[in-house]
Amino acid sequence: MNFKTTFVALILATTAGTALGQTTASQKFTVTVPGAIAITAPSNVTIVHDESEIDQVFPAQSWVVKGNSLAGVTASFATSQAFRHTVDPTAKRNATLGLSVNSSVGSAAWTISQATDTTDYANNDGVATVQVSSNGFGRANLDLSVSFVTNGFGSFPAGDYETTVTGTVTAN
Repeated sequence: MNFKTTFVALILATTAGTALGQTTASQKFTVTVPGAIAITAPSNVTIVHDESEIDQVFPAQSWVVKGNSLAGVTASFATSQAFRHTVDPTAKRNATLGLSVNSSVGSAAWTISQATDTTDYANNDGVATVQVSSNGFGRANLDLSVSFVTNGFGSFPAGDYETTVTGTVTAN
């Protein structure tokens, strides 16, 4: 073996053990979570008046409000009208709403800004509104109470009286 052959063999042996690329690399993984807010109402409910002078209170209804907005959400609950007789719309009774936070999940603190309200059909106010808001993302189970204001049993006709409560949630 001559000097030239030995030199080429030495160069090949030296470069064969050397890596000619990157020694580290990285890759980022991102999940984009879309903004989502929602409100879920329970099923319709019916009670039978007990024929007393006491306001008739429906069992508390559990509404679910959720939102992943960093600024939180505001949920309002409002009657469409005072209780109105389904056959004779001139026969009315007031409705009272009450709202409380039953439980919550997430970082948000839930604050009731309007806990109770009552319609006043005699003064053309058929809307009672209650409201809650959060200061961050989370979910709350809210108890909505609805009362049929009796105010003189026997002074209004027999039959079914209805009102509808609509819940609305918006991002803050």
